[in-house]
Amino acid sequence: MTAMLQVDTAVGRTDGREPDPTLIGRAAEVVKRGGLVVLPTDTVYGLACDPGEPEAVGRIYQVKRRSRDLPLSLLLHDMAQASLYVYDLPEMAVRAMQQFWPGALTAIVGNCKPTTSAVCAGRDSVGLRLPAHVVPRLVAGGAGCALASTSANLSGRPAARTGEEALGQLEGMVELVLDAGPAHLGEESTVVSFLTHPPQLLRAGAISLARLREVLGEVQQK
Repeated sequence: MTAMLQVDTAVGRTDGREPDPTLIGRAAEVVKRGGLVVLPTDTVYGLACDPGEPEAVGRIYQVKRRSRDLPLSLLLHDMAQASLYVYDLPEMAVRAMQQFWPGALTAIVGNCKPTTSAVCAGRDSVGLRLPAHVVPRLVAGGAGCALASTSANLSGRPAARTGEEALGQLEGMVELVLDAGPAHLGEESTVVSFLTHPPQLLRAGAISLARLREVLGEVQQK
């Protein structure tokens, strides 16, 4: 097994609604250099890197102790950024995105471009999310790429709802923690696969099945 890379973890504290541009720029630079950043989202804190850097993606799996059979998702700067990673989006997925983005919906879609290869765990599908939190969107914009992401906790432990909780698990393993106070929802995103028709709920989360069915009609449960 490859030895764990030990790093000095910096902590930057900022307002979640009006984040410090200097800290956003610092986080974007860490991502562009192939480093790992912990940052808030609207759901829980996320562990993120550049999806185009296979070594950085590999570090996420190592740091989190996550099985390489499990894909990562992509946090987007805006909906247009999805075109960097998939060739086209299903009509039903677009409808869901228009209703629930920015927000707590992770949409699993196919027709992936090669830019997703490091995060897909060998699958021809990827999870996309546009979070309702300005920090990850600004970092993704500053880095010029979506953020390959998973929750900022060790596998098997509860997702971190604060920067302190994430730091307690990942200190010394990530370059930067952006602490913007408690995650608003404190609950992981709802994951829906649009690889089938009707779509399928893969993970219950902040958006209820009843609300999904209001917008999309029939939604299967896994």
